[in-house]
This record gives sequence, C-alpha cells and structure tokens, in this order.
Amino acid sequence: MFQYSDKELLEGLRQRKRSSIDCLYRELYPIVRHYLLHNSGNLQDGEDLFHDTLIAMYQRISVDSFVLECSLKTYFMAICKNIWLQRLERKYKVVYQGNCEVHEQTASYRMDDPNYFEEELEQQRLFYKNLMLLPNECIRLLQLYCLKISYKEIARLLKYKSELYVKTRKYSCKNLLRKKIINDPECNQFMKSNGT
Repeated sequence: MFQYSDKELLEGLRQRKRSSIDCLYRELYPIVRHYLLHNSGNLQDGEDLFHDTLIAMYQRISVDSFVLECSLKTYFMAICKNIWLQRLERKYKVVYQGNCEVHEQTASYRMDDPNYFEEELEQQRLFYKNLMLLPNECIRLLQLYCLKISYKEIARLLKYKSELYVKTRKYSCKNLLRKKIINDPECNQFMKSNGT
C-alpha cells in the first residue's frame, strides 16, 4: 500500500519528514473521508479528523516505549475511529441537551445548587442506559435525528422508502424510549428523591 514500509514511515513521522506525512495523507485521507461520510460526518470533518488523528498518533509514537503491534494503517484508523466516536458522543449529548427546554428564571439558581450537576448526570445516565436497550434500528435513527440529520438523509442512510416513514419510525422509537425510561425502577426512585 505505502511507498514506504511501516517502520520507515514511523521513523519519518518521528522526524516530522514531510514525505512521510504526505504519504499518509495520500493513502489514508480517502479512507478517513469514506468512513466519515458513512458515519454522520462531512468533508470538513474529514480534514479536521485526519489532522487530529495524525497529531494523536505522533504523540503516541514519540514515546520511547512505543511498539507497533499491527499495521500502521490499522493503528491510524483505530485512533481515527476512537476520536470520531468520542466527538459524536459529545455532539449527541450537546444536541440532546440543547433540545431540552430551559427556563431562564429557574436556570440561574439551579447552577448554584451543588445537586444540579448530579441530577443532570443521573438523567443522562438513565437516558443512555434505556436508549441502549432499544432495537439497533431505533438507536441509529434517534442518533441521526439528534444530530439534526434531515429526514431525507436519514431515509437514505437507513434505506427507508420515504421521509414520512422516517417520521413515523422516529415517533414510535421516541415513544418506546419514553416508556422504557418511565418504567425503569431507577427512574421512579430518582423522581421520588427529587420530590416529583
């Protein structure tokens, strides 16, 4: 695949040789771009992710005790996928919280309440715990919806026949999630402890 061996590339990267970086970019950027376009990303994400992965890999290979135990391509893509999944998770949390209603009169005093962040974490934990109990199709659909992917694009990605079917499935998946959360014994306990 590469015009250099993995060993030569690693040494070139450690020395910050432009030829090694160019080789990685030429060979791996198309793979990163393809991965992102099929996992809720876009072309701009591809550039950012490639460079962030390169930096993370450089930091790891610069340690004297580093030993490459797989191909360089496999190692690079493993770092790349981990970074992307972390970003999706953060983005998903932010979007989910951003869709929640916020009442400014109560928000200011809640920030001073030390229990506020614990309550938020508990709510998130219950949400994700019950989300993971849904069928895989529902998990994927709700993730895409929370990432503000259009119904048309969701239909294409999940191979649904129409946008209307996406809306119908989203509604049923949200209801299923709501029921799971409401019926979760931890949710009932959480609600009692908050006086609701």
